[in-house]
Amino acid sequence: MRLDRAQAESLLHRMAGRKVAVLGDVMLDEYLFGEVNRISPEAPVPIVRVVRELAVLGGAANVAANLKALGAEPLLIGTLQKDAAGDRLLGLLGRLGISISGLVLDASRPTIIKTRVIGQQQQMLRIDREESGLPEAAVLMGLRTRLEQALEEASALIVSDYAKGVVNGPVMEAVRAICAARGLPWIVDPKPAHKALYRGATVMTPNTKETAELAQCPAKTDLEVAEAGRAILAELGLQGLLVTRSERGMALFAPDGDHEAPWMVPTEAREVFDVSGAGDTVIAAFSAAIAAGADWREAAMLANAAAGVVVAKVGTATVTPAELLAHYREQEAN
Repeated sequence: MRLDRAQAESLLHRMAGRKVAVLGDVMLDEYLFGEVNRISPEAPVPIVRVVRELAVLGGAANVAANLKALGAEPLLIGTLQKDAAGDRLLGLLGRLGISISGLVLDASRPTIIKTRVIGQQQQMLRIDREESGLPEAAVLMGLRTRLEQALEEASALIVSDYAKGVVNGPVMEAVRAICAARGLPWIVDPKPAHKALYRGATVMTPNTKETAELAQCPAKTDLEVAEAGRAILAELGLQGLLVTRSERGMALFAPDGDHEAPWMVPTEAREVFDVSGAGDTVIAAFSAAIAAGADWREAAMLANAAAGVVVAKVGTATVTPAELLAHYREQEAN
């Protein structure tokens, strides 16, 4: 079962302008593209001659960028410092028309930067510059205030957890209370070490590795995914689960099912060039669709198609409604 082009077009139209809050770790993703022709005489490592540099939004900011590209209106909540990387982040957000009113300045920690070195179209090295941990009290207060303000307008909340500090106990207590009071769905891209923080979430979107770690059992085969998913749902009291399985597609445990066996969604990726940020695309498309009133199967199918488009691009990327509809037209032609 797949969405046809008319169904996808209708859903994308309903998503347009829909406000979705994004809470999480905001980052700057840098890419250094180069050529590799020789090995260093100093050590047995390749020499990359940089020919092009690129800076894009990363982490929760990339989720916001994906929402914006799909036509939704992201309300981004996170932290950054007024340093060079922070200024670049603000510039990138401004160019995309993403509001910065939900960002809190954290003078105690630098803006997170992830630098990837790409040689001959392959990622060779990643350099992380970050300081993680619980933010100071004033920053926590600022995050809770921004969260309350955003959820007054939003139709759904995405929690984009990269375990750098924004997603923490005090903030998640506020998430549970506000979302319960307003009847808002909240969707989590998890880090297994933080699983206790996600208790009571509407849905989580772990990949296969994260699913295995969350359930503390294998999650490769269909049967293993079913068993692991049931364990996670029971332990955390979730309404549902969307497991992303790379070339195997997705497994959806929906609230209207009995959770005995997930609904399997086959992959739509034809060519995988770079999976960086694919999880951000999945949670953005799924959540925007849920915010627009789609049922979970429709939302999962749209997210699956969006992931199939984005993994054919280099680096953390986004997908537009036009690209998605072109994807569906290509399916119809075949």
